[in-house]
Amino acid sequence: MKRILVILAALLWSCTALAQAGYPPGAIPITNSASGTTAAVAASIPALANKTAVICGFYFAGSNATAAQAGSVTMTGVVGGTMSFGYPTLAAGAAVPNTGPVDEAFLPCVPATSVGVAIVVTGPALGAGATVATTTVWGYYQ
Repeated sequence: MKRILVILAALLWSCTALAQAGYPPGAIPITNSASGTTAAVAASIPALANKTAVICGFYFAGSNATAAQAGSVTMTGVVGGTMSFGYPTLAAGAAVPNTGPVDEAFLPCVPATSVGVAIVVTGPALGAGATVATTTVWGYYQ
C-alpha cells in the first residue's frame, strides 16, 4: 500500500511539473511574427532538420481597407490538412476598428505533417487602405 501511495505521489508531482513548464520534456519553444499592410502576411514555425514543428496557437489582426472583402487566415503544414479561419474586413477605412482578431490556441497543440516540415499561418490580403496586419505564431519543436 505504501508503495502505491509513493507511485501515485510521484505521478502527481510529475504531471504538475509538466503543466507548469508548458512544454513536453525536450521541447524547443519558438515564436515568430510578421507584419505588413495591404498584402497577405505570413508567420511560420520554420522547418528544422530532424525535428517536428508543433503549433500551439496563432494571432492575426488587421485594420480595415477602403473596400470590404472577405478573406481567410490559413494554417498549412499541419496533420489533417490546411485549416481556414474566416476574417472579413469592413469598407470603413483604416481609421475604424476592424472585426476582432483571430486568436486561436490549440490544446493539444497541432503537429506538422512530418519531421522537417514548416507550419505556416497566413493572414489574408486586406486590400488598399489597410494600414496594418500582424500574424504571430507560437509552438515548439519536438
